[in-house]
Amino acid sequence: MSLGNCQQPTQQQQQQQPHQLDDPRYEILYHNMSEIMQKLQTYVANRAIDDTSFTYLMIAYIILIILGATGNGLVCMVVIRKPSMRTPRNVFIINLAISDLLLCLFTMPFSLVEIVLKFWPLGEATCKLVAGLQATSIFVSTISITAIALDRYKVIVNPNCEPCHPINTFITLSAIWITALALSAPLFIYRTVESHSINILWLKSIDYCIEKWPIEHGRALYSIFSMIFQYVCPCIIVTVAYIRILRKLNYRMVQKKMGTTLAEKQRREKIKQRKTRLLLISISFIFGISWLPLNIVNIVADIYFPFDNSQVYRILFACCHLAGMSSACSNPLLYGFLNDNFRREFRELFIRCCPFLVTSTSTYTDNEDRVDSMCLQTYTREPISSRQDPER
Repeated sequence: MSLGNCQQPTQQQQQQQPHQLDDPRYEILYHNMSEIMQKLQTYVANRAIDDTSFTYLMIAYIILIILGATGNGLVCMVVIRKPSMRTPRNVFIINLAISDLLLCLFTMPFSLVEIVLKFWPLGEATCKLVAGLQATSIFVSTISITAIALDRYKVIVNPNCEPCHPINTFITLSAIWITALALSAPLFIYRTVESHSINILWLKSIDYCIEKWPIEHGRALYSIFSMIFQYVCPCIIVTVAYIRILRKLNYRMVQKKMGTTLAEKQRREKIKQRKTRLLLISISFIFGISWLPLNIVNIVADIYFPFDNSQVYRILFACCHLAGMSSACSNPLLYGFLNDNFRREFRELFIRCCPFLVTSTSTYTDNEDRVDSMCLQTYTREPISSRQDPER
């Protein structure tokens, strides 16, 4: 028999084929297999948002992670290589950089995974750590920002108080981390993995990373509690502290105008005053605008979930989460690069790494007792006898 004859069906086979295709058993089998493969494809793909949104979110998170890790890493590197930078006052800035570095390198990547995936593939331990460490880092960051504002207030408004002792600084840092861990403890406890059996071919079950609270509306109560301690209280304290600092500096500016007639000196003081005012306003504004959207979305979603489409909520949450995480990029700029001592060390580090890009260098003198950012350090302590400050 030739190959051509083997490929041609007989008349009897041609008559049987339509009957086989019309058999209900084959239709049911084909329908079941198609449904199984479609479900399996959905579970294997494990995607909660469309490809376009996924791409944009991936790019945005990568940019924030790189910028935040670079900025905070430089702040930590400067302190590691220069012991003279390890002053009690700079320790708060280092603590802020460490917490932001933890946000960038650990919690932000895993938070992105949680946003874009339907099911949790990384186990219960990672489920607990992602939420708990993110909350801890955020609390440490905001409490550190508050501590920096209070430290500046103490030095500027109350210049004759006791200087910050290393032991007191260590106690304060320990209190910051212990408080942050205590505030985020519910997420370590109530965050868990819930498994659902599906039994599709080799895929036996899928996992969800969820929060199981022992009381009704527990999540909503915790969101309100977190907003008060992570956003409202720090925002009020930072704003009030910087308003008092600005009023104190304005008072000193008036006193200097009354005691000098040098126009050039007055002009320089006015420029410094303007820069200081802009910096302090920027710190308060950026802190408030960064964390407000995420706190509002969390409370609204926990009290009343108005989103019919899960993808819409995930994308909205991701945008608000990105706004909050952007503080990890702005903090190194506001508290590190705009600090004269840190900026000087950054320049020296840059010269060491890229000497061919530097045409000329300048000589700087160390002044470790400078207060902080920009020209805040130009205001020195006054003797008690010389003060007639109405703010006191």
